[in-house]
Amino acid sequence: MAGGQSRRPLIEVSEIEAQLEKRIESLVGELLPNAVKAGNEMCVGSIHGEPGQSLRIHVGSGSRRGWWVDFAGGEDKGDALKLVALVRFGGDIKKAVAWAKGWLGLDDSDPARVEQVKLEAKAHAEEKARAAAIEDEKARAGARRMWHKATPLQRGDLVDTYLQRRGIDLAVLGRAPGAIRFHPELQYGWGDQAPRLPAMVSMITNLAGEHIATHRTWLKPDGSDKAGAAELGLDDRGRPNDAKKVRGKYLGGHIPVWKGTQACPLRDVAEGTDVYVSEGIEDGLTAAMADPSLRIIAMIALGNLAALELPPQIGRLIILKQNDPPGSKADQAMKRAVSHHRAAGRRVCFVTPPKGVKDLNVLTDMRGAA
Repeated sequence: MAGGQSRRPLIEVSEIEAQLEKRIESLVGELLPNAVKAGNEMCVGSIHGEPGQSLRIHVGSGSRRGWWVDFAGGEDKGDALKLVALVRFGGDIKKAVAWAKGWLGLDDSDPARVEQVKLEAKAHAEEKARAAAIEDEKARAGARRMWHKATPLQRGDLVDTYLQRRGIDLAVLGRAPGAIRFHPELQYGWGDQAPRLPAMVSMITNLAGEHIATHRTWLKPDGSDKAGAAELGLDDRGRPNDAKKVRGKYLGGHIPVWKGTQACPLRDVAEGTDVYVSEGIEDGLTAAMADPSLRIIAMIALGNLAALELPPQIGRLIILKQNDPPGSKADQAMKRAVSHHRAAGRRVCFVTPPKGVKDLNVLTDMRGAA
């Protein structure tokens, strides 16, 4: 620089965020005075600050401290600085940074204070990383225990009943998928009053074959369908609670729905093997019913498709599509994921249900009903 002077170090946005997280309860009290503490969360109606429970800010220890979700706002979420931006400045991060520096008493002109903030932010980041690693391993261990407590599928159990009602007869396949099990009484949620229901419990693995997470689909007591509002209640927006959940982090992983003619793990499939990818277990098993020789995995959620770990020797990546409305978030996510895999050199193809039919399994249900 001119005159040989070095640029004075400034406080970074990440360092401001670390300071906000340290003082998250005070920050929430400043921004949202109607927020009420409930366990490790502070709750309020929305970013507009009315009383309620839909906006939840984590104020406990661990890697999620300062993280929030606003179920009233389309499940918007973010860190403490984003909360400042939305509550005070209509989402303007630059204004939020300036306000936060003032509220925290941070001064870029004080070299000693800047150095102190940087050291504190580094220690904070290291502590969060340690906490995240401990939390991830705890969740992974819990996911494994949950799956091992379930039993392999048998003819006549409630998962078999559910699948048959969906047009899937495992007897036709000659065997049950090893990754999918039956739990007769799996708790949904937390606390003594949480319902316990039968569930389809599925292993999620990474490409190395490690059990990284567990997918759960809660069923009605008679296995006739997925559990609904009558069994699981309603969420903060008045919608039925989701009957499908995942324990553990599954990014990049898959559910090995059907191995087809090759009993080996996905990483070891023969050169040129086509891999069929469904969004859900039911779609994947429907495809297996049509052709039991296929290699089929489930991506768990559309947002995981781009991250899906696949061996380099596979042939085509064939996606069992659902009929999402053009331009919808799901449609856009699919297009991004396809572009990603094609950029990686993969041949991506599709199996698409007819217009007016949501997915392959619904088509099977319709044919069965006919």
